[in-house]
Amino acid sequence: MRSAGGTERKMDGNRIWAGESYIAGVSDTFGAKPHRHPLLEIYASCDGDSHIVTEQGEVRGEIVVIGPNALHAISDRGKTGIALFLDPLTNPGYSLWRNTAGRQSVCTVTADESLKERLRRFSGGGAASEVEFEEELRLVCTSLLLQLRGETAERPFDASVLRAIGLTAEEDCDFEMDSLAKKVCLSKSRLAHVFSEQTGITLKEYLQYKRLERACRKMLAGESITEAAADTGFAGSSHIASSSIRLTGMQLRKMLNL
Repeated sequence: MRSAGGTERKMDGNRIWAGESYIAGVSDTFGAKPHRHPLLEIYASCDGDSHIVTEQGEVRGEIVVIGPNALHAISDRGKTGIALFLDPLTNPGYSLWRNTAGRQSVCTVTADESLKERLRRFSGGGAASEVEFEEELRLVCTSLLLQLRGETAERPFDASVLRAIGLTAEEDCDFEMDSLAKKVCLSKSRLAHVFSEQTGITLKEYLQYKRLERACRKMLAGESITEAAADTGFAGSSHIASSSIRLTGMQLRKMLNL
């Protein structure tokens, strides 16, 4: 099902929503094994009591913000929660990251009253109809981002790194390091070094996520997993599935009913 600003598909209580600047998962079966990814993740249990397991122990709060490369696992099986995944190197993602977690790998945030109310609506099974649920999901994601984003933070990256980040958002990007390096006038090894040094994220992992994000959007728009794999450079459907688990902790096949 499509709607303004995003797309959504339902499957047994699990949903994927693709907004303009994020991918969101809604589920009552969160409970992935500990994993790391190059993304900025926001997790909120709809009952206001979110639990995340980290290297330092359990983190508990209304909203948990998880920075890139932080080892973590959501530990809230049996109750509905929402996980948003953002690219931390875009303007919105970087600003949110710096204005919340900052130098911390994980932090908690208190939801404002309007956001608490929107989250509670999901706790009892969601809205009465598909249209209402879709609208509530969109509003919850928007509310989360508006509360957390704060003022715009300038990204302290070289022009070549900013150019590389921008290129990955273009529809015809092939996500190959050789091609990207050529377009920013650097060698592949030099671009990889500068990118990792300045962002704290390896270029290889970043490109893998951008490829997965593009494949996810294509599947939400109606492409089969085989078609999306071919269009985005994955070796096949199993490659997409394994990348989804590693990069987001979510079983993409289950969330998309594939």
